[in-house]
Amino acid sequence: MQVVSGWKIITCFDCSETDPTSPPPPSAQLPDIQVADEVLQLPKHLAESEKAYGHRKAKYQTIFKKGKLSRSGDHWEVFGRSLFYISDIEKTWYDAENFCTSRDAHLTSILTDDEQFFLSTQLSEPTWIGLSDENVEGDWEWTDGSRVITQYWSRGVPTPLDDYSDCAFIDPSVDGLNWEHSDCHQLRRWVCKEKLDIDET
Repeated sequence: MQVVSGWKIITCFDCSETDPTSPPPPSAQLPDIQVADEVLQLPKHLAESEKAYGHRKAKYQTIFKKGKLSRSGDHWEVFGRSLFYISDIEKTWYDAENFCTSRDAHLTSILTDDEQFFLSTQLSEPTWIGLSDENVEGDWEWTDGSRVITQYWSRGVPTPLDDYSDCAFIDPSVDGLNWEHSDCHQLRRWVCKEKLDIDET
């Protein structure tokens, strides 16, 4: 501080010399407010993290369980975000679906070109998939509840002429469009599918 001809001149090199009784500027209060808000949000963030961890843990336990089944005779394979079981014996379409549901799965849905190509290359015999129109003739539905997005019928979508040909299968001897349909009580191999829905982020 300097005094010149009765005037007091204050040169502030250190802003800490400001009047301690004056309120801090708004910007000085922001960090405290932000920290307090983050502290209040902690329980919510922890709960969300715990839920995500539990979900992911359950899915990886499923993979581990299916891996153990593979070593004991059940042949499960991971493709994309799903597990697939490919049988080497034959059952009716209904018995095959029951087999799959007993293992927390369903007869396979086919929702992408990649899945269609993968399964077609893995199969050696006509094989049941989870598509059926037994509820409403001509209205084909997947047993796992998936929406019918793509279809690979060998001769176009079947016309409702045969009341007994309600179940679909893949004929791997045909490339590309290789879906057929037949009586659900015929004996065929089958494919189960379990969706994993693991968030990789």
